[in-house]
Amino acid sequence: MSNSDVVQPVMDALKAGYRLIDTAQVYENEKGVGEALRRSGVARGDVFLETKVWRSSHGYDRTIKACNQSLRKLGVDYIDLYVIHWPGPKTGWPLPRGKVCPPDWTPKLRDTGTWKAMEDLYEQGKVKAIGVTNYSLRHLKQLMKTCKIKPMINQVEFHPRLVQKELLEFCQKHGIVLQAYASLGSGDASQAESFFAFPPVKAAAKAHGKTGAQVLLRWAMQKGCHVVPKSVRPERMKENAGVFNFKLSSSEMKAIDALHTGTRYAWKGLDPDTIE
Repeated sequence: MSNSDVVQPVMDALKAGYRLIDTAQVYENEKGVGEALRRSGVARGDVFLETKVWRSSHGYDRTIKACNQSLRKLGVDYIDLYVIHWPGPKTGWPLPRGKVCPPDWTPKLRDTGTWKAMEDLYEQGKVKAIGVTNYSLRHLKQLMKTCKIKPMINQVEFHPRLVQKELLEFCQKHGIVLQAYASLGSGDASQAESFFAFPPVKAAAKAHGKTGAQVLLRWAMQKGCHVVPKSVRPERMKENAGVFNFKLSSSEMKAIDALHTGTRYAWKGLDPDTIE
């Protein structure tokens, strides 16, 4: 969504009671998010702003620069949660075949450059928490060998078709919050399907007098995830928030777990673990 398009939905979300707003450098709408926050009348301290450093900004100096740019665009003095958007560099269009951005990319740069910048930004108070996005178990283990401050969040694709059990257990063991996206499905890949139509989801929705979306979000929460639902429609925002007055049974949870096929929909189905 553009800067102009994002203002009203963010204001609607804040009015509906949402307090975490997730954006990113590459979304190019941080300015609009900041404007919505100011126009909403909600105090800065009552809103949790999360944004991400894009993969073309890997490296110490580039990450510091990207964070300062995000602060200016958002119009705030600090960011509540700053995360690395992707464990690898920018590849593919509009770059020529075989080229990467940044041009000095090496896998080591991710931990010694980008993450070192994240740690310094945290210690300087410019960001209140630091984390990663789309990191596989291997990426997390590698980072934790050298980091001074471990990541506080790993935001990943997590839904009934992709129940990342081992990754979730690792994060829980090490005090890393697993933040789930695409919980209601994603249209990024041609194989995208309706999660609402899954029989266990429909059965649970009927049993609890809830919608399929509410069941899916409740399922992820009961798995131990922090969930970031996405919507631009006020009625959907209200619906998505209606997940705190019911609980799925263990049999309902297991039935939804059994839908796992290991299928990825985001990032055109690319598995982040294939990134060196």
